[in-house]
Amino acid sequence: MNKNDVTFFIASTILLFMSFTSKGQSLPIDFESNVNTENFIDFDGGTAVVITNPYIQVANMSSRVAQIIRNGGQPWSGSKIQLSSNLDFGLDNIISMKVYTSAPVGTTVKFKLEGNGETERDAVTTVRNEWETLIWDFTGAPSTYRDIVFMFDFGNVGDGSANSTFLFDDVQQIYGGQQLDLPVTFEDADINYTTTDFGGNVSSITQDPLNANNTVIKVIKTIDAATWAGTTIGTPAGFASDIPLTLTDSKMTVKVWSPTAGTPIRLKVEDHKDPTHTCETQTNTTLDGEWEIIEFDFNNQATGTELLSIGLQMGWTYNMASIFFNFGTEGSAAGETTYYFDEVKFGDVTSGIHYNELSNVLMYPNPVQDILYIELDQQGIYLVEVYDVSGQLLLSDELTSSDGLDVRILQTGIYVVKVSQGGQHKMIKLIRE
Repeated sequence: MNKNDVTFFIASTILLFMSFTSKGQSLPIDFESNVNTENFIDFDGGTAVVITNPYIQVANMSSRVAQIIRNGGQPWSGSKIQLSSNLDFGLDNIISMKVYTSAPVGTTVKFKLEGNGETERDAVTTVRNEWETLIWDFTGAPSTYRDIVFMFDFGNVGDGSANSTFLFDDVQQIYGGQQLDLPVTFEDADINYTTTDFGGNVSSITQDPLNANNTVIKVIKTIDAATWAGTTIGTPAGFASDIPLTLTDSKMTVKVWSPTAGTPIRLKVEDHKDPTHTCETQTNTTLDGEWEIIEFDFNNQATGTELLSIGLQMGWTYNMASIFFNFGTEGSAAGETTYYFDEVKFGDVTSGIHYNELSNVLMYPNPVQDILYIELDQQGIYLVEVYDVSGQLLLSDELTSSDGLDVRILQTGIYVVKVSQGGQHKMIKLIRE
């Protein structure tokens, strides 16, 4: 090979490398310049292109957007984009995207992540012939995914019509709040109170219909709901810390509203990493159209479910809870019915809540660079635990008010500090500079 051949070979290799690596993208994606039609990988009947925005509205003034038309193929047809690096949900735990469709309200839009493993979340449209922003909560998802997959009207085969044509834009990661933990009150602006429905439930955070100053979760068990339709209290990542269930401390309470007395309500706890590790219990409401506190004792397991004692003997931990209203009855039999719930706590009614909040906790400096100090009204030793926003425990130490916690091993970012003493707890957001 002569000198000219070597020069040509090197130049060609560089161009080939540049051509290959240029296809790798990163979020956010706005389709103005960083992603074009050739960056999409279509599959099973979906065809994606980048086009001029045909519906410029206040909700989306972009000049270019992406379009997917589904025509034949499979019920999961769509398209995907390969990113240049893996996604990290340690801080920005939500993916948001603007969507425009003529399909009926309630159309499922599945957002899937692939790479080393895969995971997916669903959102449903709430308008038609308008731009709207949908979100998919990936709190707790590992940083092993590089491909983002778009599947519109998932579960149905497209026919190439307007109802099978979808526009989307501005795909980005955003911060959705800290991972929730017990007690759950739905009142803290810094907490991510996303709920996860299944089996035909539709839940939303809303104003208490009996108290305008209170925020609660509204659950609609739709006419299409299954007997087992329920709502997970939080995202698929569950709570930031384990529910401290034991054979002697085996109870949780939930404040609920049901239109009728005698409504069976089931509460299930499980390990969010292993859905076979569960414990379930069930009780009935006693009031018509009024709030009441329902106590759930996991020593009284529901028929056909695993004993708490067995789970604890096998070392199971529980860090996620789901509630089921009118368990065992289909929506078609009961008709569409609305329920509410609030104040999910660990503990029982008669002896008071074990998992209640510490008061008068002072933490400084915040933001912090090296040493963090925490002062309590109560004297003695207390436990300090530092979690990242995905719920992973990073630091744990027993301190007194004269001690400081060295946080220099933490990277710059947002964390959650849990202070515990005497069965009481306090969660505080921490910023590490």
